Amino acid sequence: MKYFKLSLAAVGLLILSLVLLQPVKAGLSSQQAQIGVTIVVIVSPTPLAYNERSTTTVAQAPVITSSMSLDRATPALKHVFDAQSLQFEQTSSLVVAQVQHPLLVQAAVSPNPNATLLTSNNTEVVINASPGTTLQVPCAFTVTVSTTTSWSLDEGLTNDFSSSFPGKDLANNTYASTPLPTSTPYLVYADDGSAWSLLASGSKITTYCVTLTVTVPASVTAGTYSSNAIYTLFMS
Repeated sequence: MKYFKLSLAAVGLLILSLVLLQPVKAGLSSQQAQIGVTIVVIVSPTPLAYNERSTTTVAQAPVITSSMSLDRATPALKHVFDAQSLQFEQTSSLVVAQVQHPLLVQAAVSPNPNATLLTSNNTEVVINASPGTTLQVPCAFTVTVSTTTSWSLDEGLTNDFSSSFPGKDLANNTYASTPLPTSTPYLVYADDGSAWSLLASGSKITTYCVTLTVTVPASVTAGTYSSNAIYTLFMS
């Protein structure tokens, strides 16, 4: 009987410990803030090559000039003649190029009640490129974690730029002080199991510089493409 009571007590303690421990586990990593930076890539058509034509010397025809004057005319008549002379000047034509406005795609991010915990110095980055080219934008924006509580920071893109322009063609080199040796392609939330990738973790206030490198496939047509770089802060 005594052994049975001890067993019941042990089971009760085990259940109680599991109940008490569950909220602690959940509290070890809870989302505290989330921000988004819109990445716009404006792809322009590849410029046509210019082949310079060979210059051929063409003999110029003689120019015949003539002048006329009024002889033995009164000064008043000469003044009227000068006033009625016409003068033609070449006028220039002004061509105004239409400005292409970025087509923004807003990120569906979670509300950020703790706006001071996770911030960025930029909300949009616009990159102009041509098909088949690679461009780098040094420190395109910064991401700052402002807490000394133990934290972790996730990153990723919400979607591909298009079916022919994968989000993984955008890479980032994110660093606190010294640039990393290589850049890392963004994980795309829509393609990679609805998950973000871990960027960093720590327990002090840190500002990260994000250098972007975009490679535009040669098959991409001219147009405006966009995605959103999302950063999510988790804290205990």
